[in-house]
Amino acid sequence: MTTSLLQTGLHIRELQPNELSGWDALVRRFANHRVVHTTAWLRSLEASGFGRPLFLVVEKDAEVVACFPGLLNQVGPLRLFGSPPPASQTVSMGPAFDDQSVTSTELLEEVTLYLERTIGVHHIEVMSPDLELEAMRRLGFREEPWPTYRMTLFPGDERRTLRQLKDSARRNITRGVKQGLEVRFESDESFVEEHFQQIQEVYVRGGHAVNFKRERVLQCFRHLRAAGNLIAVSVYLPNRVNIATGMFTIEGGELLLWTWAHRTQFRWHRPTELMTWTVIQEALRAGCTTFDFMGLGDFKTKFGAQLDTRKYRWIRSRYRWLGGMRQMAAKGMQWQQVLRARLLLPLRSFGTPS
Repeated sequence: MTTSLLQTGLHIRELQPNELSGWDALVRRFANHRVVHTTAWLRSLEASGFGRPLFLVVEKDAEVVACFPGLLNQVGPLRLFGSPPPASQTVSMGPAFDDQSVTSTELLEEVTLYLERTIGVHHIEVMSPDLELEAMRRLGFREEPWPTYRMTLFPGDERRTLRQLKDSARRNITRGVKQGLEVRFESDESFVEEHFQQIQEVYVRGGHAVNFKRERVLQCFRHLRAAGNLIAVSVYLPNRVNIATGMFTIEGGELLLWTWAHRTQFRWHRPTELMTWTVIQEALRAGCTTFDFMGLGDFKTKFGAQLDTRKYRWIRSRYRWLGGMRQMAAKGMQWQQVLRARLLLPLRSFGTPS
């Protein structure tokens, strides 16, 4: 179905099944596209139970000027659209678009009306660093800031990239090499079980329970591996004990951290610095120019990462009570994570070797 609801000359339609093979080629035409806009990421969300993917294209003068993916979910009588869905471990999404042909304001005006009037959506969430603050507010969206740390990479100049790291991080990299730590790139699904166990350990140690399931990690691993975007990596002691793991993605010129973790009892080996530097070296060879650490955390500044405050999650509900319920649900989830972590911590401590 195609629709044009404003006098912008824009037309929105959902790609038909026989057109979906061309989605990634369309997305990659736009400079602000990321791995989260690709078919592999959207299918991983679908397989994880976050709803049905909508592959929306926006046309102007018969040319595609934007791709706007998201997932449609039905909760009772309510239709929810997330680009991306909340709690999906997705760094951003929103529109990938040509800002010389269309503004983000024009896009969101048309897409909002299309979703609400044509699809019947009651609640919309969009996370993106590319939307105009005041314009989104005028459209009735409420913002939540989602800052991250980002590092500049210099392909072809490994020494310049390394110099950005703090002295302590460079020392730990050298120390890890001297200790005989081995960094391995992983491709077997057995990696997922070890990685998820380490994630759980890190979350509980920080006072929270994991807010996503093992299945989410598995589906991300499967789909991104098949698409060639995945870097899964482990760090082993000389005795072959796995002490740290991470999942990263490469798309275009961007390296993205998805998840990383390490075993508490081996933290003094400082494996994360060596693991991450090894991945950065791989990204430099692939031509990456930027590294998104996917969120905050003082540890990330050791890599010379700088604060990036451009990204917001934008929320719009057709009914005020629905927006209030969403806020209550988010707060309830936070309290639930803390409580579960407090219950799990004594159990994990009891079962952890000294």
